[in-house]
Amino acid sequence: MVRVALLLLAVCLPVLSAAAQTRSLSGSVSSYAPATEAPAPAWEARIGAGLANPKGRESGLLNMGAELLTPRLIPLQDRIAAAFIPRFNLGTSLNVNGTRYAYAGATWTFDVTRDVFVEASLGAALNDGKTGAVVPENRLNLGCNTGTREAAALGVRLSDRWSLVTTLEHYSTAGCSDRTGSSTRGPANIGARLGYTF
Repeated sequence: MVRVALLLLAVCLPVLSAAAQTRSLSGSVSSYAPATEAPAPAWEARIGAGLANPKGRESGLLNMGAELLTPRLIPLQDRIAAAFIPRFNLGTSLNVNGTRYAYAGATWTFDVTRDVFVEASLGAALNDGKTGAVVPENRLNLGCNTGTREAAALGVRLSDRWSLVTTLEHYSTAGCSDRTGSSTRGPANIGARLGYTF
């Protein structure tokens, strides 16, 4: 699932880049100007919903998500250089009848155009999923309650404060194993979040 999303992002990037180059800019604006003039301080709150672990255990369940992102530690005007400066995030993924987790980490944002951006996130996470010797047939076996959260996102700025972000996130159970020797796997959720910058 994560590989498919990364492949889709890889296909979309050249198309979005070509669209950005054809967009007309005024003569006084450099093509490497900042993608948008975000209000300061640029904290951002996001909330949304999606599907939990499509085509796997716990699939078809409603998944709610919320996230708070800090401003970049070093504000840069050049969009290429700014992509290497992360914002820190704190968030949660709440599955109605399945695995829920909270995470904290870093998010890197690259502005493809003034209105379109892509993101990559990585962080530590804690879950309340099933980890014991007996796991119900419809639940994921996570093996332990600690792990990592990785995410890829494609976003559109609706205005200088509002954005809409589609996200594919995966809870990784790497390093976790249960006492029975069976394989462990975390959820991969897909959804959309509405963001507000303040």
